[in-house]
Amino acid sequence: MPASRTPDFLRAIPPVDEVLAHPLLRDARGTRPRFPWARLVRTLLDGLRRGDGPDQADRAALAEWAVSRALSRVADLEDGGQKPVLNGTGVVLHTNLGRAPVGERAAQAALRALGGYVSLEVDLESGDRSHRAETLNELLCWLTGAEGAMVVNNNAAAVYLVASSFSPPGRIIISRGELVEIGGSFRLPEILRAAAADVIEVGTTNRTYASDYERVARADDVLLKVHKSNYHIDGFAHEASLEELAGVAREHACHAVYDMGSGALFDFAAAGLGDERDAAAVLASGVDAVTMSGDKLLGGVQAGIIAGTRAFVSRLQQNPLRRAVRVDKVTVAALQEVVRSYLFEDDPRRDNPSLAMITGAVSAHERARRVAEQVAGGSTGSFRVTFADDDAVVGGGSLSGAAVPSAAVLIACPGEREATRLARELRMRPTPLFTRVRGSEVRVNMTTIRSCEDDDVVVALRETLAK
Repeated sequence: MPASRTPDFLRAIPPVDEVLAHPLLRDARGTRPRFPWARLVRTLLDGLRRGDGPDQADRAALAEWAVSRALSRVADLEDGGQKPVLNGTGVVLHTNLGRAPVGERAAQAALRALGGYVSLEVDLESGDRSHRAETLNELLCWLTGAEGAMVVNNNAAAVYLVASSFSPPGRIIISRGELVEIGGSFRLPEILRAAAADVIEVGTTNRTYASDYERVARADDVLLKVHKSNYHIDGFAHEASLEELAGVAREHACHAVYDMGSGALFDFAAAGLGDERDAAAVLASGVDAVTMSGDKLLGGVQAGIIAGTRAFVSRLQQNPLRRAVRVDKVTVAALQEVVRSYLFEDDPRRDNPSLAMITGAVSAHERARRVAEQVAGGSTGSFRVTFADDDAVVGGGSLSGAAVPSAAVLIACPGEREATRLARELRMRPTPLFTRVRGSEVRVNMTTIRSCEDDDVVVALRETLAK
């Protein structure tokens, strides 16, 4: 028992019924009769006994504290959690902010799927049951040149399904230089070892050759090559090419798979963004399959996409785990529209916001000037508001090192502490505005602010600076 919780203090803690009878709580209970108020109050009073809250042994004050905390907690539950935000960080595929925003067509398709029944697993002509996402899978085949395709709930699940579909004995052969750690402290070796009987590391951290795979490969092994999406190995380094890996697989009757991760279906190299090969070019190298994310460079929703040879995909479809990682009707609806835009639009960036942001198709400079001038025209106190050139980044472990020319609204603060406080105040607004802090300066990068949100940014900055 904490030293401050004396017998007098414990005796002063009001009973649950007394707190529930408080007028403010009684009114709140009347408008929210299904909420477990007694359980909440009991939890708060137990916290008092353990050392939470005030130290004064005053029954009325402790009751007021419990009422205030209960109302505050319920307000957080009602209004907190996931909510729309304004992304002024300049990070396009911001994992913490939900990665890729989708276009209007994909959003409307998802909304229609949510609000009604859809032909998810039924053949319209015969009325018989069909396979989920058949049209989406066919669209992916036409887009990538694959013979077969399937969609699961994320790319980690795609890799897991691949690794677990070739057992027993289930052997994965991978370069030591590609045993990566992905976001959230998930490490690829741990995923692979959970899915396969044996993970065989070949080569060294900086140099791996086709001959390293060849020495250990045997029939039905999976030769897995992993895209180094968020790091580079330069200098005295070598890695086996996709073509070489495909050759080893053919010679030893095993399977070459490339985990692209981010999933490029657009010619980013032509846009001056690195030398990323798209999925069609990867499959043309001769590998059996490619895995990739749906909500990164593709610009869609969270999903794991597997495209490859008919025989390889068929093997995955027979895996009992396929049902555990399948996608729902909303994912299918939205992703269908995103893939269609690549196939049928002359420029897929037109209805793909993240793709437009990444390739610099978003006009940021004029908008940054206009927003800065509107904010500076109001009361800004000791803060100076201007605009300047700035760089956006792709984020999400994609196209690392690539910078997207942009512009930002700059708020010069009296000091670093004031900049940190201003950034927090902007995040705590009803519609949070996320910014980037550099020393005593707060930046709102306009590449990741949609043009329809410019006025919201002006209001957020004006109201917050006026305080």
